Amino acid sequence: MNSSETLSHASYTPQKLDSKPVKAPSRNWTGKSRGGYLGYWIFIQVIRFFGLSGAYLLLIPVSFYFVLFSPTYLKGSLAYMRRRFNVGLPWGLFYAYRNFYSSGQLLVDRAAIAAHPERFKLEEDGLSYIFEAIDQKKGLVLLGAHVGGWESAMSFLANRKVVVNVVMFMGEDKNVRELLDKNVRVGDVRVLSVSGSPADSLAAIAALKRGEVVAIHGDRTLGGRTITIPFLGESATFPLWPYALAAAAKAPLIHTFGARAGRYDYRFKAWPAVKPSMEKTGPEKEPLRKYAEDFVAHLAEYVNAYPFQWFNFYPFWKRK
Repeated sequence: MNSSETLSHASYTPQKLDSKPVKAPSRNWTGKSRGGYLGYWIFIQVIRFFGLSGAYLLLIPVSFYFVLFSPTYLKGSLAYMRRRFNVGLPWGLFYAYRNFYSSGQLLVDRAAIAAHPERFKLEEDGLSYIFEAIDQKKGLVLLGAHVGGWESAMSFLANRKVVVNVVMFMGEDKNVRELLDKNVRVGDVRVLSVSGSPADSLAAIAALKRGEVVAIHGDRTLGGRTITIPFLGESATFPLWPYALAAAAKAPLIHTFGARAGRYDYRFKAWPAVKPSMEKTGPEKEPLRKYAEDFVAHLAEYVNAYPFQWFNFYPFWKRK
């Protein structure tokens, strides 16, 4: 989901987020999906004329295509499946197919939720934590991941007329962004386009100072300081920027995930808010580490519950 909207900078005094120079972005993903304009357009038309059943049926050959002809995506999925299920070939290929199919289902549902949100059942656990934080009017960092569908959370917030700024690396082509923006927009969602530079923090802090929500995915890095934490048994790299951002803006931060539990059935969970601080309170050299470790623990809990709904199709684990 993308938008061409830009955010004006509110008046504030920016705080230093990082004592170290920010390196140029280093990532194994491009922010660009494989489907392209034609692929998205076809699925939107199928949903329009044949409903979810028709779109899900079309996903079967598409998912097989990714298994057979997308070696980079397949390698990333197999690496995850090996750690999550401790399997190799041929079961790994079957699990990768299910991973791709689940990813497609979430994209299809994304358009369906935007068009007919009333059809979807959304069970929540912890939504009150988000509303309590919003009512404080100090801004809120919602930290999620590429797991399940964040649109379920957005539909909840849309009912409260809350402005949500989604931090996003704009890797899609312009025509693809416009197509998705037209067909899958949910609520008052704005996009904060990021590139990995220190300037990325300015618009995000401005939004938080206005009392708005800033939604970030905490399982991908894009420049700045990172930290290595065990995830599914092996070391992986996670960003520290979301916690530094919340600390600089003195805003609360909440972990939240939304997962697909069945047709028209989504489960949403949020944990109590935390107030990240840059101050060292113990022997730990990195004061933000504890916040990142809590996030990784919650992420592991969710991918164990919904194993085929984690969508990082690139080399995620730290290379030895």
